[in-house]
Amino acid sequence: MRRQRLEHARRDLAEPTLRSTPIHAVATRWGFTHAAHFTRAFRTAYGMSPTDYRAMAGPSH
Repeated sequence: MRRQRLEHARRDLAEPTLRSTPIHAVATRWGFTHAAHFTRAFRTAYGMSPTDYRAMAGPSH
């Protein structure tokens, strides 16, 4: 279940139309109520922070 929530959050972070949505809002949307917990879980699953992932996913518009 957690893996699915992380995957949904990962997709949202890469979605160009959601670039202005704060990372903590994406995390909350997928059931992560604590930003630090989300960041640790994301880093464990994907090898980088949510901020770094979003930056790597493409330029903001």
